[in-house]
Amino acid sequence: SAQWATISVGLALSPPKAVFFAPYVAQAEGFFAKEHLKVKLVGMPNGLQTELGTTSGSIQFGFSSATDAIESAAANAPIHAIWSYATKLDTECISAPSIPSAKDLVGKPVGSTGTGGFSYTLLNACLAPAGVSPSQVKPVNMQRSEFVPALVSNHIYAAVFHADDAYTVLHAKPGLHVLEKEYQAVPNWWYGGITVLDSYAKAHTDVVERFLTAMVLADRWMYNPANKSKLIDIGVKASGEDRGAVTYAVNFIIQGHLWPTGLGLSKTQEEFTAQQLKKFNEIKSIPSYSSVVNPTYIEAVLKKLGNSGS
Repeated sequence: SAQWATISVGLALSPPKAVFFAPYVAQAEGFFAKEHLKVKLVGMPNGLQTELGTTSGSIQFGFSSATDAIESAAANAPIHAIWSYATKLDTECISAPSIPSAKDLVGKPVGSTGTGGFSYTLLNACLAPAGVSPSQVKPVNMQRSEFVPALVSNHIYAAVFHADDAYTVLHAKPGLHVLEKEYQAVPNWWYGGITVLDSYAKAHTDVVERFLTAMVLADRWMYNPANKSKLIDIGVKASGEDRGAVTYAVNFIIQGHLWPTGLGLSKTQEEFTAQQLKKFNEIKSIPSYSSVVNPTYIEAVLKKLGNSGS
């Protein structure tokens, strides 16, 4: 049987949101152990630090926004995305009681975590379906933790939240409501990439495939209704969040099938997302699909496990 290997996995959100639960499930349910992997889950401050950690070799696998993988490829970093932890956005656009549609946000202050980057993307995803551009609203830059009090006090009229946080916000003040489920609003946006350093993957192909095997098995386990309450237990423990928030987010993710159970990589989504980044001036030129994504490891895993779904 395979030699035991020790690996570090960096997660761009600490503590994790529900969208990041798969490695915690793989740990708790023994999928990593079954693949002879000792896995250290490391909370990273953000996506950029996660990609830098992968590039420097301080972590072996990085979980962060797929935009980071595309930006890394555009900067010729020697890393590739080998799978997704979530194929589409797990975010919701929440608005004040007085805002029935995104059209009503024109001229109004909205929450943002800064120009460009992921926060701009999310804001755009909130507005675009109603034909509103970000230049027509007034983004107010603040920490993500300030969104809720700002919405409650009418300092801003909308903001975008991960599903777990959306639950908390919706319960913070009567009348706050969901304007958009962003995976429906922007279905071609590629959200969560798992990256690995090329030289590491080449030298440790077996470890990479065993890691992905455990991840696929964890994702498939999470969709089994018989495991639902156990999944929520694991999620509450990993995130420290309210059980209601975890339940809401898990249901949201299952409904949208955001956790992949098969290939989890789409050329259409990658190319759409890269084009958006170019449009927002986040990258100067669009990298080729093959410089961003290497699907060979997951393809080898699915040959063994059988392909079930996206």
